[in-house]
Amino acid sequence: MNFGVIRKVIGKMMYLFGFLMLLPLVVCLCYQETLKNYLSFLIPAFALIISGLLLNIGKSNPKMQAREGFVIVGLSWLILSLFGSFPLLISGYYPNFFDAFFEITSGFTTTGASITVESVLNELLISGHSILFWRSFSHWIGGMGILVFILAIIPESNEGSAVHILRAESPGPTVGRLVSKMKASSRILYLIYIVLTLVEVIMLWAGPHHEMDLFSSLVYAFGTAGTGGFAITTISVEAYSAYYQYVIGAFMLIFGINFTMYYLLLIGKGKEIFKNEEVRWYLIIVGAAIVIVFLSMYSTFNNIEETFRLSFFQVSSIISTTGFSTANFAEWKPLAQITLVILMLVGSCAGSTAGGIKVSRIVLLFKSCFSKIKSMVNPRKVETIKMNKQPVNDSTLNSVHSFFVIYIFLVLLFAVIISIDGFDFTTNLTASIACISNIGPGLGAVGPYGSYVDFSNISKLFLSIEMIAGRLELLPILIIFSPATWMKH
Repeated sequence: MNFGVIRKVIGKMMYLFGFLMLLPLVVCLCYQETLKNYLSFLIPAFALIISGLLLNIGKSNPKMQAREGFVIVGLSWLILSLFGSFPLLISGYYPNFFDAFFEITSGFTTTGASITVESVLNELLISGHSILFWRSFSHWIGGMGILVFILAIIPESNEGSAVHILRAESPGPTVGRLVSKMKASSRILYLIYIVLTLVEVIMLWAGPHHEMDLFSSLVYAFGTAGTGGFAITTISVEAYSAYYQYVIGAFMLIFGINFTMYYLLLIGKGKEIFKNEEVRWYLIIVGAAIVIVFLSMYSTFNNIEETFRLSFFQVSSIISTTGFSTANFAEWKPLAQITLVILMLVGSCAGSTAGGIKVSRIVLLFKSCFSKIKSMVNPRKVETIKMNKQPVNDSTLNSVHSFFVIYIFLVLLFAVIISIDGFDFTTNLTASIACISNIGPGLGAVGPYGSYVDFSNISKLFLSIEMIAGRLELLPILIIFSPATWMKH
């Protein structure tokens, strides 16, 4: 284990994160907030910057292997969530550490599960805009990943070992370089991310009747870009007119697509996007889900445009694992609810800011099952599984199978753990799915207009860990807690 490179990269993450924590001070200044709100960000930011500088004292071997990459990512996200919770705690809007840790972990992992009740939200809208900004900005930071941003700055070894960090932090099984240099790849990813976010901010800010001011536009754009889901109204996006719902719904789908596709578009290879098998299946699943939800709910709303808009928005929100809502789908018909729960598990494309199992893995799982059935019918026939017309090796297939098994196991395990709080089966199961898939709202008590506030502190802590595990695709957190990781040999 190369502890030197771990110390260096985590140190860089900490002081960079410290400077990012100073941004809400601009909001404090604009809204003339109290000294306590200023200190809520200044104290942890100062601690992060000093700690990061101290960790970077001395030399280290820059060589990094996969194990170091996983450890760096896992530890960084735990530290990120810990220090990120301090502004919420110091400000006094959140009563204890567990609530603050849960809320900001939900932010950084782009989950959007919240313990912020209506009374606290109303108080924040009066005197805590900086906290609201920090909650939603955490979505934007966590969406692409703070370590991806660091890769655009830190030196890259000759072995290109920094790719291990990108693979450990970025969602999906096919993460690699866009171009030959990791720095250039990271810069391209963040440039695309920033441009798409700014386009959405402008479209929301310039919307009809100016229902969203600049602050609201930023908050909802951060939540959409990171596929998070923190809102500044108790009824989420339902508080806004159809234009805003369509814009946010469309951008949720856009941010659910692999960012490599946008790079291909930039270099004049747009046709390759629709040749990508994962993108095609993603759009097919979205279209099929919208039709199913529309048909099941039309008799309830009895209005074509409204039914389509609600179906489009909730399907976009759930499959992109954003979690915004325009209706209380916890009260929808069973067929619509089951469809949305399936989408919770599926998620969006690899290489996007979304959570879930990912469409590419689902496609490979089905292809593997069909291949097995064919081989049982005709044992002599050799069946090759392909993705985008390229053969998929056994190692990748085994990785997909293992991921799926671990994913389902953890969903059930955490559902059992939080069941000690006495909630019903639907609440426990969908809360676990919503947290590991980084969605936020589930069904029952944790529906779109519900809250996680009534869970015990222990359950909130476990759900926080589940959110981090889901955001990092399980392995970094599992590796950190494995004794074998820390052995010398």
